[in-house]
Amino acid sequence: MSSTTSPDVDVQRSSADKMASLSVSGAPDQEPPDEGMSTNHRSTRDDMANMRRMGRSQELVRRFHLWSMLSFVALATAAWELAIFGISPALVDGGHPSLLYSSLWCFLGFGPVYLSMSEMASMAPIVGAQYHWVSEFAPERAQKILSYFTGWSSTLAWQAGNAWGLILIGTLLQAIIKVNSEAYAESAPNWHGTVIVIGISIVAVAANVFGAKWLPYWQNAVFALHIIAYAGFIIPIWVNAPRASHSQVWGSWENHGGWNSIALSAMVGQLPALASQTAIDSAVHMAEEVRNASVSIPRVMMATWLFNYVTIFIALVTIAYHMPDIGLALDDTTGYPVIFVLRQSMPLPWLNVVLAVILLLLIFGNLSYLASVTRDIFAFARDQGLPFSDWIGKVDPKRRIPTNACIVTGATTALFSLIYIGSPVAFYAVISLSTVAILQCYCLSIGCLLWRRIAFPETLPPAKFSLGVWGIPMNIVAVVFSFYSFFWCFWPQENPVTAAGFNWASPLFVATGIIAFAYYFLGGRRKYHGPVVYIEGRQVRRD
Repeated sequence: MSSTTSPDVDVQRSSADKMASLSVSGAPDQEPPDEGMSTNHRSTRDDMANMRRMGRSQELVRRFHLWSMLSFVALATAAWELAIFGISPALVDGGHPSLLYSSLWCFLGFGPVYLSMSEMASMAPIVGAQYHWVSEFAPERAQKILSYFTGWSSTLAWQAGNAWGLILIGTLLQAIIKVNSEAYAESAPNWHGTVIVIGISIVAVAANVFGAKWLPYWQNAVFALHIIAYAGFIIPIWVNAPRASHSQVWGSWENHGGWNSIALSAMVGQLPALASQTAIDSAVHMAEEVRNASVSIPRVMMATWLFNYVTIFIALVTIAYHMPDIGLALDDTTGYPVIFVLRQSMPLPWLNVVLAVILLLLIFGNLSYLASVTRDIFAFARDQGLPFSDWIGKVDPKRRIPTNACIVTGATTALFSLIYIGSPVAFYAVISLSTVAILQCYCLSIGCLLWRRIAFPETLPPAKFSLGVWGIPMNIVAVVFSFYSFFWCFWPQENPVTAAGFNWASPLFVATGIIAFAYYFLGGRRKYHGPVVYIEGRQVRRD
């Protein structure tokens, strides 16, 4: 960090002396990074310098390069695959125009968000991401509690996101069976989907644990399949499916949710657009396994954001133009309107092939996503933010991955999948929960960067990806958009609200907050100090 200070601010140096004093407050000691790590862990000099500044030892192996990480994030986010199966809320609340316009305005809103996070990733490329950035950039008096809460929100967001992907896999497998069997379509119980989710979760955990060193090497090949399957999905629909008119697609607003106005209905219906454009920061949660991370991670985030959106928007336009009757599509026996569209455009054998390939891509994507999820919870446990942190935050010395964090993630996904037994709407509740939690992390971390940039800009660490003079306006737009989006993700799909249609994201988010703060005040505050205590030469201000 810069040592320049303004004359009217009391600045306390906190390098070796400050670190030595941590034993008084009970913060754990941290060994400095090993200067010889580049050979064993494949770090560049810049990676070593960043880890040293953040006071961390290099425990994980940097197996990823720029291109393998691009493929990794594209597969982990599974943008077009997830987007086409999550469109029901937009069709119910707003219709075709809601589906498309909300996607456009969310794309524009997420631009400043990902620009801001790319800059922070360049300043501090570390797997903890948002809660680390909050700890480093927040006012000193608030950094501990704000970073702690953000750590819990981040853990919730990524765990729920992993469950979201696996629930989709389970229900999609059920949908393929329904397409081929009318008898099963009439009587398929929800618990079948839950059993499938638990089974695939076990496979995903085993694959991540025993195949960790191979993870970067199959990404590019599967990414190629990701592109080929996209063409196999798009082209038959445009050639064969019945068409809707331009006026239907762009101007025929519908309000199947029973809200008081079309405007309110459209706001409620933007959940698919918001959910489909989150989680690109999965790149940051792999930062300690990427070579030259301060340069590669921002490039990966911005490139994936643009690439994902192009594929998402073309897919949504394709669906909208080939869904003349929204009511019929919503009533499809599989529960997915996109399968209704596919049925109109291809024979059953080809439909089975398309759905099977998408299912395979989602499974591969979950293997990548699970890796990011486990690194996120590992980072927070490493800072003693969770119960049983010593066990969760342990790195397997043989495989050099957080194996225990993988196990915890698999168990959490199994618990989330039980929600689906009660109601299929729970699928969208899990999407809401993941989205609201991650938006809270975005809003607070960028807000802290904005505060630091305005109050003490000289204390910001250097960034190879810098917003420069655009930093303040971009951060402001990002904070406003994140908070605005956070608010709308709690709304249910329909009015009046019933128990079956209730959006359970709000009580689950509140319950997680209560558990987090209960743990904090019952003893967690004595263990958790925030990653800022390890920052080399940090400046502590009396804010």
